[in-house]
Amino acid sequence: MHRALAALGVLAVLSACGREPLPHEAARHAAPASTTGVTSERAPMQRELAALRREESELRAHTDFATLAPSSGAFGADPYALAAVPGTPYFAGILRGDARVVLLDDKLASVSSRSTVASPSALATAPDGSVFVAGPLSATIERFVVRRGVLEPSGALALPDGVVVRALAADEKSLVVLDFVGDRSFSLALPGARTVPADGDVPRRTSPHVTSTCQGPFRLALSPRHLAVACLFDHAIAVFGRDARGVPTHEIARITHDGPLWSVALLERGDELFIGAGGVEDHPLERRDRVFGYIDSFAYLYVLKPDGSLVRRQAVNTSELGVVVPKAVALRERDGAPELLALGYATAPLVALTPASTQAISTALPGCSELVTSGERLLCANPLFDAWVELTPSGPELHPARAPAPNDPDANTRLGEALFFTTLMAPDARSDERLSRFTCETCHFEGATDGRVHNSGRHAFDSPEDVRVSTRPLFGLFNDAPLFSRAHDRDLTSVCNNEFAVVNRGNPVDPWFSLATARFPWLRAFGEERAQLSPGELRRALFRFLARFTHEENPFVATHEPPARFTPRERDGAELFRERCEHCHAARLVASDPATLVPFERWETLVFSPSTPIVWARGDYEKTGVLPYVDREGTRIPSLRRLYLKRPYFTNGSARSLADVLSRARFAGDVFVHADPAPPDAPSGSLDAEARLALLDFLRLL
Repeated sequence: MHRALAALGVLAVLSACGREPLPHEAARHAAPASTTGVTSERAPMQRELAALRREESELRAHTDFATLAPSSGAFGADPYALAAVPGTPYFAGILRGDARVVLLDDKLASVSSRSTVASPSALATAPDGSVFVAGPLSATIERFVVRRGVLEPSGALALPDGVVVRALAADEKSLVVLDFVGDRSFSLALPGARTVPADGDVPRRTSPHVTSTCQGPFRLALSPRHLAVACLFDHAIAVFGRDARGVPTHEIARITHDGPLWSVALLERGDELFIGAGGVEDHPLERRDRVFGYIDSFAYLYVLKPDGSLVRRQAVNTSELGVVVPKAVALRERDGAPELLALGYATAPLVALTPASTQAISTALPGCSELVTSGERLLCANPLFDAWVELTPSGPELHPARAPAPNDPDANTRLGEALFFTTLMAPDARSDERLSRFTCETCHFEGATDGRVHNSGRHAFDSPEDVRVSTRPLFGLFNDAPLFSRAHDRDLTSVCNNEFAVVNRGNPVDPWFSLATARFPWLRAFGEERAQLSPGELRRALFRFLARFTHEENPFVATHEPPARFTPRERDGAELFRERCEHCHAARLVASDPATLVPFERWETLVFSPSTPIVWARGDYEKTGVLPYVDREGTRIPSLRRLYLKRPYFTNGSARSLADVLSRARFAGDVFVHADPAPPDAPSGSLDAEARLALLDFLRLL
């Protein structure tokens, strides 16, 4: 969701009707950057918000939070990745929401499909035509082959327990796997993959080569002699050399930015390696005057020289060009020069960057999670529209991933998803100076976090010290109110209203605006037929999405062998948690409702249910020792759900790992603080090594 070149001229129009206006074309009449928007007449706003709050209360009263479904299957088919199958006329794609791999013909129509591991999010095709599929909820990599136009299972590879797979890549040498939690990559020789057991047999255990990467590896790219790994929490791209077998040998370069890097691509030209990336502006986030500053989106082009020097060749503010959150990038050689293609998840235009120029070359659609080049064709998987998309000079061509299904979200919820992931919430935001054009995902990658810690623009309640805050996941907000560290948002209605003000702050825009849908003709693909959306309708749509945006399944729960029970050490950890931690991190299904407290004897059942629904929080302030405090009473107790998705830890981001969290715990009787260094009056009790291991085993299940 997120400075350097002049804006371009008019982009090619969408083939059907009109286009999204570029930010430099929006009226910029007469307001200084420090303004917070035009004051709206308040009575209609209060009526609309009161109605939405009643709707929220009614929905909450009729929701069983113990059985609320995880969101992995709640947003349609979710086509997440696409790749050409070498040696065939076909493409392979994965449907994350349907847990299927599909074979697509030249027209992107499905001709064959197979069930896969749950929530598949990693796809790779090899030169021999193999199709590899994996996901975070299984330590198994499935292999398929294409025979006479049909996908057929062809064995599986089993990775070590505890691996959370986020990405795959393959070439003629090896298959590379990223472990998001273990901060490592696995390289497996592909000849062995041809001899894995047949479908139905036990997956073959492998002995892969393991390489340490950086924190939160989630994207990778291969070239004949190099491997690049993008790491979410370190805001880094680590580049490794590869030997003749394709095995990474040693790290030869690292790109590190102030903010996250969402995508990476490689191109070798002679002895030079070009590295393309999409990410946020390489500048500290600034919250002065409560404006989110310096978080425009950028595309970067680096070159690694034969002498080992790393040079930044391009840093282009793509937000100024209408390309926001470029998660989809590709590098190719064109007219004798490297060309980086960048496509924003939040916007429609596609831009091409070379070391000498930047130009718009096409329009697409928001929501493309990756970009595939096949000859001169440009294609993408698009979870937002549940479609495969081909980018053509005349506009994007949509190919629905499948027919609608009964559990698919309705048009209003899809509109809410678009408000969250695209620029609809701030269609006239500017990229002047520190002002930025951004979306929720700029700071919350795929709804989770990006490891960033920044100055909040607020002082501690009792000192002039700036409050440092880390980003938190935005899953599961419906039963975790009051929300955020200050706990000023008492419900989702407040969140949905306030976020319009946040994203538009500093622009001459009244956040209580209506939206003419003709400005965004792609809304019709959601089934949106209204000519104008009122401020209340926009907030209602965002609420509907957030209420459905629950946590996905926990990989450490999903990989437990049935019947799922605590191991002896996990049970020890649960008992220690009850004794030392539950006073603050209460085992509630609704953080603000003491009546939803879950007794200890039910913990195991709910922890091992698909939604793993316990919030592990109270809707109260507490003085925990994590300084500075944002309120006289302390800081709002955070939820401990899905801790593997969030690093660093604590409100101020001062703990790099869960082991660090536990090592600084101090307690005596009913007093417990997280303190580092411990103040003079801190309790002296601490957790021994065995207790820390037990608690770690339990915490990863939450």
